[in-house]
Amino acid sequence: MTKGFKSWGYGALSVLLVSTLTLAGCGKSNNQQAEGSSSPSPESSPSASASASAAPSASDAQPYTLKWLKAQDISLPYDPTKDVVKQAIEKKLGIQIVPEMVDVQQYKTKLNLKMSSNDIPDVARIDFADDFQKYALQGAFVDLTDLINEKDTPNIMKEVPPEVFEQAKVNGKIYGIPYQGGPGAGYRWNLVLRTDYLASVGAEAPKTLDEYYEVLKKIKAAKPDVIPLGGYTAQIGQTKYANNSFDQIFGAFGVTPGFFTEKDGQFGNYDIDPRMRDALLFLQKMYKEGLIDKEFATIKEEQLRAKLYSGKLFSWMGWWSTANDYDTQVETNELIKSGKLAADGKLPNQADEPFKYLTLLGSLVGKDGTAVAPMGAPFSQMNAISTKTKDPKKVLSIIEDSLSPENQMLTVWGIEGEDYNIVDGKLKTVTDLVDPQTQQDKNGNFRGTQSYLFAPGLKGWPRYLESLPLRFSQSLDVAINNKYQITDASNYLDSPTKIAKLVELNTMRDSVFTQIIMGADIKKFDDFVTKWKSQGGDQILKELEESFKKKAGK
Repeated sequence: MTKGFKSWGYGALSVLLVSTLTLAGCGKSNNQQAEGSSSPSPESSPSASASASAAPSASDAQPYTLKWLKAQDISLPYDPTKDVVKQAIEKKLGIQIVPEMVDVQQYKTKLNLKMSSNDIPDVARIDFADDFQKYALQGAFVDLTDLINEKDTPNIMKEVPPEVFEQAKVNGKIYGIPYQGGPGAGYRWNLVLRTDYLASVGAEAPKTLDEYYEVLKKIKAAKPDVIPLGGYTAQIGQTKYANNSFDQIFGAFGVTPGFFTEKDGQFGNYDIDPRMRDALLFLQKMYKEGLIDKEFATIKEEQLRAKLYSGKLFSWMGWWSTANDYDTQVETNELIKSGKLAADGKLPNQADEPFKYLTLLGSLVGKDGTAVAPMGAPFSQMNAISTKTKDPKKVLSIIEDSLSPENQMLTVWGIEGEDYNIVDGKLKTVTDLVDPQTQQDKNGNFRGTQSYLFAPGLKGWPRYLESLPLRFSQSLDVAINNKYQITDASNYLDSPTKIAKLVELNTMRDSVFTQIIMGADIKKFDDFVTKWKSQGGDQILKELEESFKKKAGK
């Protein structure tokens, strides 16, 4: 079950990146960030030594030369010899980066050509799913299994959990460092409630499923024209399962649609879990009692928004970045109703003000005090060191050094006092430093922030949340710090049957689950389980188990 991304409505939030940063990444102007996920790191305080003019070298020895294949948007001007952030990074890490520019759209093709001709960059950022595994087996990358450990590479180990390294192994060996491209994977949904409606029935923000259920009943009784819980079939331009509008309900039963599970090498799937049956019965009860929108299975997000803006909706599952605009639109409608809206019909930018009408919640817990929240895959790419590089251990030590909190501040945010400032203890990026036409600052310098870095982005870049406007940081914070996040156990495993049959199985699931929620006999679930197994499900589980063993080198 893959949840889609929404674009952010601010320049600092406008670039969604996984595949285009640094070694496989595009140089971005100073006012561009990556969509992200993780809390700021309070301990990673900024340092004035990040400046090129003040930074001490990592070593007094001759700088180590790194060949760097740099994906670049060739429609934008850029000269690496005039990039002051690149120069600061080089001085700080004691390296000399020799970039070879390639159009961002051609990066993968170019990298594959280089791999085939043995003209491999010292460090290659490469897609995990296909190319990395293929080339690792061909001996293109250094075996790092015995080189990455708590003693020698503590920064890397802090950024990449051991279980993620396990998922990244090829034939039981580590050939690269997982990379997500800006603050990592994670859960991105919040349960959103109208704060004023909550207060009107004398209720507090619920923490458990039972408490939420009671709140919904109170809302229905007090406000008969308001939908207690809304749902919709898709985000704009993207596919979304109708029953995934109820992640928090499923999660309180310990299941989530679509995810595969693994225990002691044995695989299963939540779709056929007995607890899923219980969750569907509970949703059926809610639907019968009028607590769920009768149109949840047919309307699009645009129609759900209309219900929200008109005051006809109490709660729904919301993508984290939508909350700011939704709160502003609700306020606008309330001001229209009271006749207090400004003559121009607009409100000022509310992004740095606390939410006025919305309350954002993490997971609701079930009767046993647990829950699950489905997060994305932990990583999508790998940083791999070429076997052709002259000193692999030195290159690994450079990557390790670059991942210290202080050095991440430089590679991610640039030079303190120029690319960013610390205001009242919080990081604020300087968004008007670079001319959007020339891509240069007032001194004619290019500023490749987030363009020459090794940061995996799995734990989150330092001080990321605090760099966002208040409402964005609050809503993302609630989502990504959900302690009940889980990943799909089938990530990074091979199953030809999964590729061939999963869409068909998911379509069958969505139809059956929706029918049950809307009142169909629960026996349909039992029939679904039988069909799921016989129509490819059992074969998928078998193939995942075989791939799991092979990946572990067993």
